[in-house]
Amino acid sequence: MKIIDVLGSNIDALTNQKKTQKNDTKQNIQFNDSKKNITQDSVNISDVAKFLANLSNMEVNHQKRLESVQKSYENGTYKPDLTELAKSILEALKNG
Repeated sequence: MKIIDVLGSNIDALTNQKKTQKNDTKQNIQFNDSKKNITQDSVNISDVAKFLANLSNMEVNHQKRLESVQKSYENGTYKPDLTELAKSILEALKNG
């Protein structure tokens, strides 16, 4: 009686493929386990850095305000609050 090799040389390929899949699964499990041990990075921003970032924003806002006042002055629509201006001048004189 003759046995017919239905799969032929593909049997070796199929068994090797199954072994490879098992190894990949083991590696994925090991990789996932190693991820649990990884600590996450963190960033701490100092108070000085926060102050400097705010200072930069203040400068941008100051520039926008200055441009707005210049435009209204050029248009003749600038009407300063003289009481507030006097308070600001006195405060500047006090603080030197």
